[in-house]
Amino acid sequence: MDAIESTKIQVPDGELYAEVVGSGPPIVLLHAGYLGVGMWDEQLELAEDHQLIRYEARSHGRSSTATRDHHPYQDLLAVLDHFQLETASLVGNSMGGATSLTFALEHPDRVERMVLFGPGAPPVEFQDPFVLEHHRVQEVAKQAMDADGYVEALVQLAVDGPHREPDQVDPEIRRRCRDMAMTTIMNHHTATGGLLELDVRSRLEQIAAPTALVVGELESTDLHRIAGEAARRMPNAELLEFAGCGHM
Repeated sequence: MDAIESTKIQVPDGELYAEVVGSGPPIVLLHAGYLGVGMWDEQLELAEDHQLIRYEARSHGRSSTATRDHHPYQDLLAVLDHFQLETASLVGNSMGGATSLTFALEHPDRVERMVLFGPGAPPVEFQDPFVLEHHRVQEVAKQAMDADGYVEALVQLAVDGPHREPDQVDPEIRRRCRDMAMTTIMNHHTATGGLLELDVRSRLEQIAAPTALVVGELESTDLHRIAGEAARRMPNAELLEFAGCGHM
């Protein structure tokens, strides 16, 4: 595999950390919330016959801390323009999936196809008691400025999920996700800008890009519901369930 090249991409009031490797049809990898490009290390083998681009969203990893509210799909557009890509395939997890759906809605001519794992379709309404309880624990930890408690609740929510205890999950996966999330929180806790959303859910029928919507067997009921609805309403989407998998 070729050497990975890193760069910074200018966006309004900041910059995005990005990496590129390989040559061929381009694929852009969009990480889950609180994580970073390291979540895609196992997918670097795709660079054997693709141009593989992965970047960190604002207020994540090595990208700038957001100082104003912004639309993540506009940053994705900046990434494609930086690498002079007319079109690309998008692979996203969670937050990265939501960004991909929004981008495909606003810039359909720039998307070849998508593979989205546990994506949200904004605006996301959480109903699962397991999810709501862990959001409550996270808020308590946030108010107490307890970074360890906040990240542990995140890992239990998004890595372990509602159907596994922590000791049933690969400890290396837990460690990697925890480390990336802790880096994001420690580097960007001073952020004054947040994510802006478009109403994607009401316009799912307009997303025509061929799309695989992947949901883990061990996901929360919310993610199963969201992916199922999207698969029914998007004209060229299919729903796949991965056995033994959670959200991240």
